[in-house]
Amino acid sequence: MERDLNRVQQGRRRFCRGLVAQVALLGPLAACGDLAAPAVRKGGGAGAGAGAGRAALLLPLTGANAAIGKNMANAALLAVTGRDASAQPPVFDTGDTAEGAAAAATAALASGAKLLMGPLRADQTPAVLAVAGQVPVITFSNDEALADAGAFVMGVTPAQSVSAMVSYARAQGLSRIAVVAKPGALADATEVAAGRLVALGGMELVAMLRRDPGESGLLAALQSAAGGEPQAVFLPDGGAALAGFAAGLAGSGVQLLGSVQWGVEDVATNPDLTGSWFAAPPPDLFLPFSDRFLAGFGEVPGIVAALGHDAALLALGLGDSGALSRKGLTRDAGFTGVLGPFRFQPDGRCQRSLSVLAVEAGQIVALAEVAGT
Repeated sequence: MERDLNRVQQGRRRFCRGLVAQVALLGPLAACGDLAAPAVRKGGGAGAGAGAGRAALLLPLTGANAAIGKNMANAALLAVTGRDASAQPPVFDTGDTAEGAAAAATAALASGAKLLMGPLRADQTPAVLAVAGQVPVITFSNDEALADAGAFVMGVTPAQSVSAMVSYARAQGLSRIAVVAKPGALADATEVAAGRLVALGGMELVAMLRRDPGESGLLAALQSAAGGEPQAVFLPDGGAALAGFAAGLAGSGVQLLGSVQWGVEDVATNPDLTGSWFAAPPPDLFLPFSDRFLAGFGEVPGIVAALGHDAALLALGLGDSGALSRKGLTRDAGFTGVLGPFRFQPDGRCQRSLSVLAVEAGQIVALAEVAGT
């Protein structure tokens, strides 16, 4: 199915800007604009409204990352109100992690929290897990390794982007794929995910290049490493790195594939990316949320804000059914939020459905929705 998304075109710049915050979860957090103070009750513990059970948000409300934390708290408020950001129903109490995630978690547990939503960063998560005991912890990081430590990883991970793109490429008859990325954690995670998926059959990972995006001779290096020209090249990086790699492959005829990181810049205006495909949250779900957030708080939300919304929505639903537990989090039906359908596996990893979008003649076109594997 191929359909032109008028709403994506109308909100394309908002949508692309909205993806930028996700980049940071494997490294330092990107800066955000100042936001109004969220309508939440600060302090440890949980006091989510009717039916929400006992769940607590653990976010940075002061310090260097306060804008991001307030953004997420405001998004969680929208999940509670469902309509008007100015309404003041009972909402989640939010523990401030700026001066210690473990202290915020301890205070929440003392107030009866049965689910901890947060912290934001990967490096804060072990401290929360250390005090959580049997209470489930949903980290907003996209570092899948935290699942091995006992967390439920809610961030949009490199593996989810790889899964969507490899599955779609395979369905289009492309079997020889290469990965080109700048050195770093994102490249490492992408290689692991790609290797895991191609091992399932039907695809061959012919090369994994880690390069400086400004280095010349990319196509020749890729052909040498792959033993010929691959059919598709996955570029997980966004921003200037993406532009550099795309320029190095311009005119090659190789199908370019991309990740949610591509939202860092307005890819539709880059002629080197015309005809490329990339993974993203379903625009038809994200854009209405973005509209409500913008109307309520005067700011454009990002993926990280949307994680706060979807976690709050999850907690409300599980609280209604008395299922704020590991069993509830791993229910077969999974959940649907503004970032699309997702399901937690028993090992804490998350399966997430993503859209595949194409860049065509300066427009963003939706090609398919790919279920998480």
